[in-house]
Amino acid sequence: MRAEDVGARTWLCAGLAGWAVCVWILAMFGMGGSIDRLPDDPSLRQPLPEPAAPGQERLGPLAQYGDIAARPLFTDNRRPQAFVIDPMGEAEGPANDFDYVLSSVLRTPGLQMVILQPSEGGDPVRVKLGDAPGTAPGWVLQSVEARRAVFAGPEGERSLDLRVFDGSGGQAPTPSANAGRSGERATEAATLADADGMPGPRQRTGGGPAPSRQAIAEADAAMGETASAAAVDQAAQRQAAQEQVEMIRRRIEERRARLRQEDRARTGQPANENQ
Repeated sequence: MRAEDVGARTWLCAGLAGWAVCVWILAMFGMGGSIDRLPDDPSLRQPLPEPAAPGQERLGPLAQYGDIAARPLFTDNRRPQAFVIDPMGEAEGPANDFDYVLSSVLRTPGLQMVILQPSEGGDPVRVKLGDAPGTAPGWVLQSVEARRAVFAGPEGERSLDLRVFDGSGGQAPTPSANAGRSGERATEAATLADADGMPGPRQRTGGGPAPSRQAIAEADAAMGETASAAAVDQAAQRQAAQEQVEMIRRRIEERRARLRQEDRARTGQPANENQ
């Protein structure tokens, strides 16, 4: 094997082997055998630091802090405030705090649960049968009906009826373009019918004359035009969706072809037009 054909890894291994052989030979001749500890020199020893004298106590006698009790720091007038601790009142306070609205009921063979909403607003609370809300531990869910839940607490039983939508609030749906055109055509048909002597809704219910054939035909034509316009709009939407899908498919195919060309150019393979 020629020297120029030897790789860098081989030269590295050869260098490590030669270094190991040199260290072994030097160890055979006594390298490192003359290492010994120096004799003790008292002048090199550093003296230990002397401990500091203990300071005075930072806290004084209890009588020194009498002004803190006589003039509290956390009151406006710096005067003691009278207060009363009622353990029974604190225990009953959270138990009577039950102000919820029944918003949902879930009844299955293996689970009965209700969802409560605080009357003043807040996060909903889920309560299973036999459990109590976290903010009102004294009120236990006793029974669940289709539209009613009964809780038992310190004040007795309290039933909550399921909240239903009363129709107030909310926003009207946004009118579409087709609905607007249909309304316009219906208005035109009604106008033509009134012009031909066709009675209005109130007159027809009162036993007036029947509408004319021309008015009925015009109303049918208006309804047919409305249906045709809606069908045309739907066909246009489907056509636009198909065109968009086709455009995306063409872009994907162009991207794949470009990637194949780049791979061939990188590997040096000839381009194949059939692929």
